[in-house]
Amino acid sequence: MKLKLLVYAIAIVLLFAGLSLVLDFYPEEEKALRQQIRQAVEDTFPEDAAAVAKSFGLFAYAAQEDKSGALVSTAPSVVLIHGLDDPGAVWQNLAPILADQGMNVWQMYYPNDQAISDSASLFASELQRLSLSGVNQISIVAHSMGGLVSREMLTSPGIDYRKRMQLGQLPVIRHLIMVGTPNHGSELARYRFFSEFRDQWVNIVENGGSPFRGFMDGAGEAKIDLLPESAFLQALNARAHPQGVKMLTIAGLVSAWNEQKMSRFLTENFEPETATEIGAFVLSMNNGLGDGLVTVDSSRLEGVEQRTVNGTHLTMIRNLSENDQRIAPAIPIIVEVLNHDSHEELAQ
Repeated sequence: MKLKLLVYAIAIVLLFAGLSLVLDFYPEEEKALRQQIRQAVEDTFPEDAAAVAKSFGLFAYAAQEDKSGALVSTAPSVVLIHGLDDPGAVWQNLAPILADQGMNVWQMYYPNDQAISDSASLFASELQRLSLSGVNQISIVAHSMGGLVSREMLTSPGIDYRKRMQLGQLPVIRHLIMVGTPNHGSELARYRFFSEFRDQWVNIVENGGSPFRGFMDGAGEAKIDLLPESAFLQALNARAHPQGVKMLTIAGLVSAWNEQKMSRFLTENFEPETATEIGAFVLSMNNGLGDGLVTVDSSRLEGVEQRTVNGTHLTMIRNLSENDQRIAPAIPIIVEVLNHDSHEELAQ
């Protein structure tokens, strides 16, 4: 039995790899095909689709990480939105800290593997529900692809956030803080079939789930959107930044050499001309490594403040161990910005 499962696994990996190589030349056609497959699976298994849909949406943060669904509007509200292949665990360190700061904390869950535009539409619908409950101002903290979902929600002509906000249908978004967001894509998106296979394997073999359940979380359309120069990213990045929204990007560096340390070391040990040349080289290497998944240049947006911290795509925002008492380096920046934002709101 184990041998059969191993052979099955190898065959599936090779199939996914082969298809990915072929479809790499036809990204938009692949995206359309994936959407059709997902829709067909949902139409065939409507009860499963409805059950999965209940796990998506905007939920109030609770100390035990329950998806309580309660709506409270007596304090400044912050919405946390996760990225690709992360059902919210990335906020395990930040969420309780923000709650301790006296803020309402909301977590947005969405089918993270579907097309980013679909996730943005769902996000807008959930924010409209939040607005109807009396929450009229929020800040957004987004990790990885969650930043793209947020930007799409804010700038998509089809969603028309600004008009709906002015009509009182959506809350005023004061801040968008993006942590490790690939605003210009990631080449690693090409190898998404490995994680897709992993998710399906765990669901079927370890959890005894339906082999089609994974499609209801999206059929990999997000992979196409995340590719550098994808049609989605070209359209998104051609738009103006949303008016009235204070934006910040936080990029991670796996290297211990941040610009300040590097400048001090080079100034102390080399002549100015040599120091400049070496500094430019080391800086380009750092930017190219980024957080291990997203380069510094990919996270950067023209006209938007950027800060860098030491850490990987995950460790800059959360600890890998629940018992680790370390404060992830992006967290103090987020708390500082949101606290300042909250004080400004109270003063108005």
